[in-house]
Amino acid sequence: MSRPVGRRLQARWQATPAHVRATLLGFLLLATGVLLRRPDAVALAAPLVVVAVWALAVRPARSPEVHAGVRHTVLREGQSTAWTTTVQPAPGVEDVGVVLLPTPHTSYTPVGRAQGAALTPDGEPVRLDLVCQSTRWGHRSLGPATIAVGSAFGGFTWEPEPVSSEPVSTVPLPDHFTARAQVPHPDGLVGRSRSAHLGDGGELADIRPFRFGDRLRRVHWPVSVRTGTLHVTATHADQDSEILLLVDAMHDLGRSSGPGGTSSSLDNAARAAGAIAEHYLRTGDRVGLLVLGARDLPRVQAAAGNNHLRRLLDVLSRVRVADSTVSDEKRLRGQLRHHVGAGTLVVVLTPAVSVQVLAHAVSLARRGVAVVAIDTLPADFARPDLPDDRLAELTSVQDHPVGARLAWRIRLLEREREMLRARDAGVPIVPWTGPRTLDLVLRDLGRRSRAPRVVSR
Repeated sequence: MSRPVGRRLQARWQATPAHVRATLLGFLLLATGVLLRRPDAVALAAPLVVVAVWALAVRPARSPEVHAGVRHTVLREGQSTAWTTTVQPAPGVEDVGVVLLPTPHTSYTPVGRAQGAALTPDGEPVRLDLVCQSTRWGHRSLGPATIAVGSAFGGFTWEPEPVSSEPVSTVPLPDHFTARAQVPHPDGLVGRSRSAHLGDGGELADIRPFRFGDRLRRVHWPVSVRTGTLHVTATHADQDSEILLLVDAMHDLGRSSGPGGTSSSLDNAARAAGAIAEHYLRTGDRVGLLVLGARDLPRVQAAAGNNHLRRLLDVLSRVRVADSTVSDEKRLRGQLRHHVGAGTLVVVLTPAVSVQVLAHAVSLARRGVAVVAIDTLPADFARPDLPDDRLAELTSVQDHPVGARLAWRIRLLEREREMLRARDAGVPIVPWTGPRTLDLVLRDLGRRSRAPRVVSR
């Protein structure tokens, strides 16, 4: 038997309502039969009294050893864990049962979220497993669970307080993402991004005549033999880049049904951010994260490595949509004053509904920062002829669907206007399509950075 999972529970044996009723009714009928000389009352009371006395005689003398908890506290979307209850048999203990209350975005096996088993005094410990599958990223506790251990004839029960699990973090399942285009302005020390200046690297830049100080291993012998003078190869320096992910959590439009189903705008943003971070961290770049509008989530400074990827995914699992209150607006204004270093590529993941977020992207672009905006609004919501079921996800006004539909059309027109202004200001906005979503815009940003500029004197 494996080591018990979870913490040990404490409680005391208590008489069940059925035992109390059998005892009171049995002795009442027995007293009535004796006093009134009614043998029928005595006959009715006999089995109740016998069972009540027998249950009291075999009452367990000590509390059972019960452990309960979850087997895993970190999951990915679609993965499962088990709520495990382990009971060590003891004299007088006959059965055990566990019922788990539902948790949002979690499916259960068995569907009824309840299990029971019989115990034998000298048997092996009994383990009850309720399989819990997390269908959406987030940070939540499973349960609470109600656990009950019963004695013979159901006379006594050992039932601790409902117990909740440790917080379980379900990190977003990153979409598949690749990018072949280079980041426009790499500014680190060591990496795989091609720098704009020459240095030690792996990508050929030019073949030039030999100069004092060049290494002999750089000599290009075919050209040297053909020309009669020594020539060496010049390469682009390899540097790492810094990518800052700005996730817009001011609104969450749509309904989430887990991996493979429908996704909300915040689902798309979290999964896209995880995919982009995973890709660039594996190529040696540095990635930072700032969630706009979320409370109790500090900015994650740019770093590299697999441990940093786990840190980013854990922060994304704790994102909660803002409540659109005054405090949220103040928090957003404070977050928009964050520092952006030179050469940083800023990727804004937003449904383009919040005007402040798009305005912030435009201000960064005007300061010379490379900015790319990814539209995370589900494609179904970008249509003016929104179906009734989708419209119900956007508004709580059910009595006036015509007015709600008209309001959403107006909001889409405002959204298109703000997106057009952002594009005119130099902020490319692309929908999230998975692999190579950023290739075209990164190439355009690279060409724009290398294009000659007119400088007035």
